[in-house]
Formats: sequence, structure tokens, C-alpha cells
Amino acid sequence: MPADPSRPPGTTSPSYVDCILLQARFDGRRPAIGTESGVLTYGQLAEAIAAATTRCAAAGLAPGTLVGLTVADPVWQVVLICALHRLGVISTSLMPAEAGLPLGMSALLYDRDRPAGFTGTALQVDPGWFAAQPGRPPATPVRFGPRDVCRVALSSGTTGEPKPIAMSEAVLWDRITTYLWRGSMAAVQRVFCGPQMRSHFGFMIAFTALATGKMVCFAQTAATAVPVIAFAGAELAIVSVQQLGELAETQERSLGGLATLREIQAGGSHISEALVRRLRAVLPVPIVNTYASTEAGVVALASVEQLAERRDEGAVGFLVPWATVEACDEAGRPLPAGETGSLRIRALGLAAPWRPGSTTMEPMDAFSPGDHGRVLETGMLVVGGRTNDVINFGGVKLAAELLDRQVTRCKGVRDAGVIAVEGRSGLPEIVVAVVAGGHVDEAEIGARCAEVAPFARPVAVHRVEAIPRNAMGKIVRSELRRTLAAGTGPA
Repeated sequence: MPADPSRPPGTTSPSYVDCILLQARFDGRRPAIGTESGVLTYGQLAEAIAAATTRCAAAGLAPGTLVGLTVADPVWQVVLICALHRLGVISTSLMPAEAGLPLGMSALLYDRDRPAGFTGTALQVDPGWFAAQPGRPPATPVRFGPRDVCRVALSSGTTGEPKPIAMSEAVLWDRITTYLWRGSMAAVQRVFCGPQMRSHFGFMIAFTALATGKMVCFAQTAATAVPVIAFAGAELAIVSVQQLGELAETQERSLGGLATLREIQAGGSHISEALVRRLRAVLPVPIVNTYASTEAGVVALASVEQLAERRDEGAVGFLVPWATVEACDEAGRPLPAGETGSLRIRALGLAAPWRPGSTTMEPMDAFSPGDHGRVLETGMLVVGGRTNDVINFGGVKLAAELLDRQVTRCKGVRDAGVIAVEGRSGLPEIVVAVVAGGHVDEAEIGARCAEVAPFARPVAVHRVEAIPRNAMGKIVRSELRRTLAAGTGPA
């Protein structure tokens, strides 16, 4: 890898993997990873990384190439990511169904059935990859430069294929150091990671914890999350909003098991008032809302109490010191504080889209997440919704997410999603889908929507079993539209 001209001779770009190995040398008996299967110490983690590095090198995985991982076990994921990084190999984590994405992967490592759609070199990983390799010489580490791509993350993407985002050594270092200022992350020692390692959200939780000597724990299912948190003594749980709802449901069925938990952080979508009430009844710990993206990292955060009544308007948190956000008009010009426009973000650790075959990344000036909103004079960020989810009523624009939030405030509604259909007049009409937790009053739903705008009163309210969401909890409206077109019952 090329030398870094910005650093004095003899120094290197910081590596999060080197930090993990340093933790192992400092105290190899300290717990590193907890799962349903037990606990792995830092010493055992370092041994597994060394073995997997040797195995990957023997398989001919070359520096500067992209290797995909479709591996379910989070421990195996962590170890393989570290092993590939030690060899100068770019890694990306995928769901099996994503193996056919046009990413230009030189190889694919998988643990169960070979994923369909990938025609290149596919290597099945088994427990032997993580055991000592007697007789094989240790692999020679290959260092990344600060702008070298060392990781490709896939954005959550609300429609279509996920977008690949390039992560350099310098970007990941900035992300890890700023992630420590995310709520109580710096203060705790044991962290529960709810998102899968396939997401950049899960990647950042896991590697921030491990690089700084903390214990990170994972659960394969919602049913085992509470036992894992209890066994590990996790003080902080970082989850998607969808997983937050599952945690509330688990506690409603059986209280207990979370005595060590001191804070919950959730992001990806709006935390409804109904969900907050359910959590408050069974789990009286602070809930921190976060606004983040794969491209920009953490941009805003605040407790749900700090958001107060502005939460129903879309308030997501106070801007962090390492990020600036502007609301812009259609020409890209910044608007005054408090005015609504398309959001533009500048942040430390900003990551750019990745092009297959590229091995270095150029700095990106700014990122537009596709959200519209405003920044208040207090530094509070209010997000109205996705720009592609804006409903245009004959020139008057309204965010679908604002109506989602209004409906979830109604009695008996556990979750909700709104779509617009073309009416007989040629203007949009609102159709609401609800997941009911009891009796749902359509008149109340209509009144709540009409509070936003008189023309937003829905023409139909349907009961559904679930609102389709992606891995980060964002509503997939195209799928919701298909669900409603297939036929549903009245609320």
C-alpha cells in the first residue's frame, strides 16, 4: 500500500484491528465477545484472527481485492473481517441474497449453503479456519494507507439495490473515535449490539467496542436477546427501532433480566409515542434517539425526553460537534435557520460511494441523505421525511412520515404506514395501514391526519399484520403498496 505523505516517516495510519490485538496483549483474559454460545476472551479472539489470517493467505486472497462475507455467526464475521484487514484485503458483509450484486468481488466466504448468484471463487468456512495452523508459516501483514479502501459497506436503501459505500482506514478511525461520544458509549464496558454485522450500524458498534477494550454481545433472535444481555451484564443496548419494539414485546411477556441495562440507543426510524409508552411501562431506562447514515455516521442524538413535543414533528436530536447540517432550496442554496429544505451534511469521517475496482477514495465535500427537514437555532435537527416520500397535493407538499407519526399516536395503533394513491380528481388520496394492538378508531385516525392538513384525511384505513421495513426499520413503501393492493381487512 502507498505511504502516507501526511505522516512523519516511521508512523502508520491507525488500524482498528491493531487496537484489538493491543487489547489482547494488554489483558488476554478480558471478555471480548458474548453470544448464546458463551464468551470469547481477547486472547482467544487474537488467536482466532491469527489462524484465520493464515488460512485466508493460503487461499490466495490478495491485497487490494474485494472479498465478500455471507457468514451468519457474528464471531466468525468479526474474526474474518480482521483477518482480511491484516492481509490488505477489502471486505464487505452481505446477506446470501445479495451475493449476486455487481460489486466485483474476487472471492466469497460463506458458512452454510453456497449463495446463488455468485459465479466466482466461493470458499466455505468451517471451524478449522479459526484453529491454529501448525506447519503453515504466519502470514505477512499488509498495511492500508489512510485513503485506501479497506471496507465496503452497504447502505440500508429503502428501495432497489443497496448502495456500496467506500470506507478507508482514516474514515473508520474517525468513525470509531467519534462513536465513543455517542451517549454513554465511552463510559460503559459491556455493549449489546442489536444490528447484524452485515449493516455498517452493526459493524461500527462491534468494532468501536472491541478497539477500545469493551465487551460486545450479540443475539441471533429477539427471543435470546434478553438472556444474552442478562448473562453478559450489558450496560448499553444499541438497536434499531424495530428491535426496540421487539425488546418491549419481550419484556411485556416476561419482566426481568435487564437489571444491568443503563441506556438504550435506537436509530433508523421514528420512535413512536406508543412505543415509548410501552417501554416506559416495562423498562425505565433512558432511551437515546440517533440520526445517522452509512455515508455520514452519527449526525444528531438526544434522549426522547429532550426531544419532547417536537418528536412528533420529526425532531431527531442535537447536532454533534463533528457534523454540520444545512437545509437547502431546490438550487442547493442554504436556507435560514428554521426553514425546511433538502438536508446537506458535512461531517468528520464522510464516506463516498464505492466504484467496483477502486482501491482508494477521494474526500467527499458533502452528502445529501435524501431527507428534508430544518435545523433550529438551538441546534436541534428536525427531519420531515424522505424527499422521495413527499406527497404533492397540487403543489402543497406533505411528508408521508409526518402522517405515519400522527397515526401511531392513535389509541390501539402499534405501528402504521401511509401511502398516497391517485384519486378520481387526479390529486393524491391517503391510504393508511395499521398494526393494531386493540380497537382502532378510524375517526381518530382521520382527525389526527387532518391536524396536519385538511386534505390529508385518509380515504381508507386497513389492518395489516406488519408494516414492511428494511433492516434499519425504515418503511419500504413500495412493498406496503403491494401489500395493500393484494387486499387487506378494514381496521
